[in-house]
Amino acid sequence: MNLHVDPRMYMNQSETFNTSAKTPGDAAMRNTCAEFEAIMLQLMFKSMRSEEPVDGVIEGSNAQSIYQDLLDGRIAQELAHRQSLGVGEQIYRQLAPTGADGS
Repeated sequence: MNLHVDPRMYMNQSETFNTSAKTPGDAAMRNTCAEFEAIMLQLMFKSMRSEEPVDGVIEGSNAQSIYQDLLDGRIAQELAHRQSLGVGEQIYRQLAPTGADGS
């Protein structure tokens, strides 16, 4: 049994996305952009699950659906904050005041 533990899993969520934040407002804007990316990812997961065939041995319940949505939301947050797809960063670059991101 191979149990690989990734040390990044224990980092603060905002550490990877907010590394270049110069002011508290800058950090808040970066965090908001990452949260928007998480919402987009969660909607993408939900859309992908709706196309999944429902045939199976065990019928799905309402509770199973709720927990699946919660899991998808948490995975989306982790992806957006730790392994960003770049959507949040692009939104930040468009919304940030000129010179705030060092360009």
